[in-house]
Amino acid sequence: SEKERLREEWGKGHNGKVAIKNIRQLFDFLPKEKPGFFIDEITWRDLNMDSIFLKMDHTQSLAGMNFLYNLLRIPLFNKEELIHRNNIINYFRNNKDISIDIQWPLSRLGKEEGANVFFFFRQGLDINTDKLILYRILSILPFITLALFAINPPLAISSFTMVLFVNAIIYQNNKNRIFYELEAFNYLGSMTNCLKTIDQIKGFEINGYKDKAAPLLKDTASIRKNISKLKSGAYDGSDIQVIKDFLNMIVLRETIIFYNTVKLINKNRENYIEIYKLLGEIDCFISIASYRESLNYFCEPNLLEDRNLIFIEATNLYHPLLDKPVPYNISQRNLGALITGSNASGKSTFLRTIGVNALLSQTLYMALAEKYSGNYFKLLTSIGMADSIEEGDSYFMAEAKSLKRIIDSIDIRIPTLCILDEIFRGTNTLERINAAKEVLDYMVDRNVMIFAATHDLELTILMEGKLTNYHVQEDIKEKDIEFDYILRKGPC
Repeated sequence: SEKERLREEWGKGHNGKVAIKNIRQLFDFLPKEKPGFFIDEITWRDLNMDSIFLKMDHTQSLAGMNFLYNLLRIPLFNKEELIHRNNIINYFRNNKDISIDIQWPLSRLGKEEGANVFFFFRQGLDINTDKLILYRILSILPFITLALFAINPPLAISSFTMVLFVNAIIYQNNKNRIFYELEAFNYLGSMTNCLKTIDQIKGFEINGYKDKAAPLLKDTASIRKNISKLKSGAYDGSDIQVIKDFLNMIVLRETIIFYNTVKLINKNRENYIEIYKLLGEIDCFISIASYRESLNYFCEPNLLEDRNLIFIEATNLYHPLLDKPVPYNISQRNLGALITGSNASGKSTFLRTIGVNALLSQTLYMALAEKYSGNYFKLLTSIGMADSIEEGDSYFMAEAKSLKRIIDSIDIRIPTLCILDEIFRGTNTLERINAAKEVLDYMVDRNVMIFAATHDLELTILMEGKLTNYHVQEDIKEKDIEFDYILRKGPC
């Protein structure tokens, strides 16, 4: 059964497969709700966050998937809010049976349907309902014409025939429109049915979810009933259905229900957005609870606001995409780090490990480490730049623009965590070293914690006292090179 599948998959690591284009719909839809800082496209790509998202995604619905993505793009700078989020996740983790009971209706909502619901969220259903009054009048005319039989039978018959003809044309013209819109109706109805089912689960009281759900379900109750009526009117070819269709046609019942439903849905558009977000939040937090169960270890971070100290300290820090990671120990206080070493030795992996865990600490209140402490950071990276034929940028210009966006975003009031890989690699050695030193000096003097990798050993000397030197090394065999991926103090 579906619940047995959910129970079997709980806490199991996996690599999800999903259309990446759909995971960011909520993030793109809610620009006004973003704070002053969110993870930009370059940083998200540099940290391989699409792959990490898929690894972490234990959600059962499109709403949950969208909410998780949106959550990961917006780091928080408020400890109280992070702890509150963490408490909800821990509740679902410690109450597995309740979590699975909630996942079951969410799994029926699914991830394959509903991708078009954001067209409705943005502008409502683009259907003119001005004729609804006319349709209501036409729906009672057949009864009025029948009443004429007692007075003037010939006039009654001709009037009834005319009304029947007009209503038949209206009914047929709207039949296709109703069928076309029924998919959107069905998803909205499925959303409210899902929330109604979850609302009845014992243990759903966490975080005031029942109080949030109650007014939403009340305001959309009549719409849910109307959608059920429209679904039940689907043609099945039976004699009874033929009679129903004929009666519907005479009094325009289905047409009136349809346009009335459209009117009510558009009126309740904000309620449906709130239902979607509420379902997404619940699904997302249960997903993280399940993901945490799949980890060998993790910790709750110790995040501090301290204008006199900019730091990251971690014990046995690791990367979420590695099956057998070599963990790192790092302790940097008011000094960034410069990492040297050969290609393929693990420099970029270390940089990404720092960035990913800083992000997880400020979004999910968890770090993949035994201990993790640090500031609340604005996180920006410049790691995997490429030239752009479409924009006419060379490799060097693409990197220069990427670095400029970091420099422009520096705010001395908020520490910035800046992760750089082979800075200015797209130009000659002399200019690369001089330009890199100037940029690094500028950042260090403006409350930026830098983690940078380079092949330019000259920088290890030029930046001495401003960046701590680390290196990774290799063991050269007769026919191979072996790497231990251990981070060591000092330059390469």
